[in-house]
Amino acid sequence: MGKFRVVTALVLLCGNAGAGEFDFSFNQDALRFLYVHDFAESDLKADVGLALNSDEGTVINASLFVAGLASDGTDPLEAGLGARTGYVDGERSKQSGVPVAVGGFVKYTFPAMNRLSLRAEGWIAPDVLTLGELDRYQDFTVRLQYGVLKQADLYVGARYLNTEFANGSRALIDNGLNIGFNIRF
Repeated sequence: MGKFRVVTALVLLCGNAGAGEFDFSFNQDALRFLYVHDFAESDLKADVGLALNSDEGTVINASLFVAGLASDGTDPLEAGLGARTGYVDGERSKQSGVPVAVGGFVKYTFPAMNRLSLRAEGWIAPDVLTLGELDRYQDFTVRLQYGVLKQADLYVGARYLNTEFANGSRALIDNGLNIGFNIRF
């Protein structure tokens, strides 16, 4: 229950005027909630999230990044770059730690089918960027999404969320295909 309080507190800290989005995805073994806050009149964004695998462990994350158009013209490429931290709890390993990951995303919207886009995201923290018993944090996602409404997408994707600890154990939170939706408000 304490993990959910942390996520709730982080969401409330992002409560300035501005827009946001809610993202939810799942597969047979894992699920992920993500709230993204878009600060008004700025390219600055923040997110808080929870990834959960009842057998492997839990990752609570918070990110701060800049995002915007990375190309000109009629087929814009969006991109973001920043840092992510949080708390990793390895269920089986009984190990925990804090990553200070760097990374970002790119999103390409197909010009001929402006409702269809491809998004890739990656965050990594090697040993030098981890605290506690955590030695490595890797979070990679790729997804194909379709805009069913102006403010809502459905998607199918793949995620690899892996953590490794000092005692040689690891918590593979997510490794496989997932389905989900994204709502912007």
